[in-house]
Amino acid sequence: MTRQNFVPGLDQDGHKNSEGPALVNAFIPMWDMCNHTNGELSTDYAEENEGRSICHALRPFPRGSQIFIFYGSRPNSDLLVHNGFVFPNNEHDTLALKLGVSKGDPLYPLKTALLSKLSKIPQKLPFFSNATPPTDFSLLTGPQPVDGQLLAFLRVFAMGKEQLEHWLNSDHFADLVHPDCAVDTEVESRAWNFLLTRVRLLLAAYSTTLKEDLIVLENDHNKTEVLTEGQRLAIRLRVCEKQILQGTVEYAEQRLHP
Repeated sequence: MTRQNFVPGLDQDGHKNSEGPALVNAFIPMWDMCNHTNGELSTDYAEENEGRSICHALRPFPRGSQIFIFYGSRPNSDLLVHNGFVFPNNEHDTLALKLGVSKGDPLYPLKTALLSKLSKIPQKLPFFSNATPPTDFSLLTGPQPVDGQLLAFLRVFAMGKEQLEHWLNSDHFADLVHPDCAVDTEVESRAWNFLLTRVRLLLAAYSTTLKEDLIVLENDHNKTEVLTEGQRLAIRLRVCEKQILQGTVEYAEQRLHP
């Protein structure tokens, strides 16, 4: 339950464990009354005075104003399922993009070998250790929706035999996660075109456009069209998803035609 917080507890005899207190779930009413905003985690637990939970202010709050806290780095899909709301300006919003290497690909052994090497680089990027099943990558909100993990996968996916062998034997294979990596121009073009096609297909799969959704929400706000709370939340989430996808389209086009 998201309204529960882990805090140190006592052992069965009511004493603190010398090896470290066991964590127990606790309901903290004040935190539950605070709404979410962008920021950093500002909650803590202090051992002194028999232990207490602490919540530091994210910023100065004028007397009489509402106090907000940061719930954590959660996409809107998680906030909706676990907290019951969608945060339109969520700086940590993401959209899952499922991609993988087909076993029918003649270059499957080389591609999965390179992806396996990339999973062990010092940055500890969460590459899959087994590249066979599709993996959920994340499209990000904001001006740079493609992170290093997805970028490296797209490049490997677009490589031919010669490029794969080159990067498998290169000491600089970890550079594939960086936007300015010196990748073959044809490979880079194929990678971004693949992403562009995939994202456009996802946008086309919606039964409504982003503009249509925004009009519905505006009409609901103006009381000219009344939505249920469930409908309102679903459309808000859909808007956030489409904004991420549209941002990815624009970013990919920019990379293809700088």
